[in-house]
Amino acid sequence: MRTPCRRGALRRGLAAAVLAPILGRARAQQPSGLVLREPRLPPSTPMAQLHAGGPTGLLAVARDGGLWALSLQQAEPRRLGRGLDPGTPLASGHGRIAARSADGALWLQDGAAEAAQVHREAPLAPHAGLLVLGLAVIGVAADSHHLVRHERAPAGRWRPVARSAEPVLPDARPLQADLDGRGDGGHVVVLAGPDTQRYRHAVLGDAVEATRVLWLERHELTPMRTLALPAPHVFEDIAPRPVALAGRTGAAGSAMGLLTVRSGPQGGQLALVSADAARPGQLQLAALGEPVGGFHRWLAPTTDGRQLVAVHTPHIGGVLHVYEQAGEALLRRRLMADVSTHAIGSRETDLAVWLQGRLLLPSQDGRRLLRVRAGPDWAEEGEAPLPAPLVQAIALAAEPAWAGLLADGRVRLAHLNRA
Repeated sequence: MRTPCRRGALRRGLAAAVLAPILGRARAQQPSGLVLREPRLPPSTPMAQLHAGGPTGLLAVARDGGLWALSLQQAEPRRLGRGLDPGTPLASGHGRIAARSADGALWLQDGAAEAAQVHREAPLAPHAGLLVLGLAVIGVAADSHHLVRHERAPAGRWRPVARSAEPVLPDARPLQADLDGRGDGGHVVVLAGPDTQRYRHAVLGDAVEATRVLWLERHELTPMRTLALPAPHVFEDIAPRPVALAGRTGAAGSAMGLLTVRSGPQGGQLALVSADAARPGQLQLAALGEPVGGFHRWLAPTTDGRQLVAVHTPHIGGVLHVYEQAGEALLRRRLMADVSTHAIGSRETDLAVWLQGRLLLPSQDGRRLLRVRAGPDWAEEGEAPLPAPLVQAIALAAEPAWAGLLADGRVRLAHLNRA
């Protein structure tokens, strides 16, 4: 496992050496453009995770396992459930909320008027993500770490109906993406081929790394396209990020690519994975950035679906870079230093939020929220202080607003002020 080493003097030296000549304007001279406020929380109930969704647009799981709908208008919080696993992320969609219960069962609230149900037929892996589809919920099985599709039976109970043929990461976060441009809503992307020997880094919460990307048909969970990395490389990630591919369309619409991290002897490098119509059944590494440099050096990607951005070495001096694809290369440009979008050992791989053409991300110590204008003329627009280090951040698109979870269990909301 990686040891959090040399943070002090090295981090300060790096930050001082590379502070943002491209962005150019001093933070102290800028209005923050951020209006921070605290939503009402249940008394003496620190929160463990946030999720955009539910009846109010913002859900929170407390450290004691309670599920709460938090108001964006300062109304009282509303309890929706109890007994949830606070370490496993929520999922929502199609009027449904899905979670893992404290004993590993699938917890579902299917419609606001219905009581929650707990289904123990296929226990779920801790820390793994859930994916809510129109007619199903997909999770990771605790016993084998295969993907499992659950559907609602005629009697109203949910039951497992399909499993993937091979195991995925124990903490994988399955997602839906249309990699072929079929226009059918997309199928299931997941990182698989778990390996504990190739790249023993353990920066993302455990010592297991992925060696494969699977694109599975969403009903039967059978492979549609796959990509396997040869040794010694791994995908040092939990879930790829869908991005639009310039100039790439399929039979019914625009095809998507996947932004992730490939790691090996020279450290991590930004990787773009895509499907090629000329190579059925396969995914490919369409473009790669230069390695960060140095064994066990990592970078944390973030994207709004178009911009390709990453924080290099987020644990030691974190430097923000923007990338542009040029054929099979991803060319990078340094923007600013002293930022971090990941903490060692955390499964929250992206503390950055994209909102109305702005990138909101924390400082290296997690105590300041920085606002950066994205686009050709990247520019820093100021900052706002945070009362405790940031450990999770999400976008609330309907407001639009930023929601952040602090290390002490408090929550903060931020609205963009364009004045």
